[in-house]
Amino acid sequence: MRVGSGVLVGVAVLGTVWGAVADLVSDARYYVLRPVGPGGCTAVVRETSFLVIGNGEAYAVGRTGLAFGAAGSWTVDDGYRPVAGGTYALDWGPDGGLLRVRGTSTDPVVQGGLTDIGCG
Repeated sequence: MRVGSGVLVGVAVLGTVWGAVADLVSDARYYVLRPVGPGGCTAVVRETSFLVIGNGEAYAVGRTGLAFGAAGSWTVDDGYRPVAGGTYALDWGPDGGLLRVRGTSTDPVVQGGLTDIGCG
């Protein structure tokens, strides 16, 4: 029983360290987008930049404060961060939201860019 608990704790610690190192290397930045959607649904974005590629993931976070996997992702040329640069739009409807991520003329979104945000 003690060995099993020790292994689980060790795996949890290693996973946390791995995630922290990945965030440091890619200079990850997190953003909570406003306004909040129906039922308190909130869009949270993680943007990273490594070498000449920018990446982003959007998460739908409900009242519990937990997100279970990314709702969508995108890739941008030249390490541009669209959410940090303000080149995005978040629109809410009665059933959820739509996050539209745009790049610039020199740093376009090359993959993804539309994400449905829904907590229900």
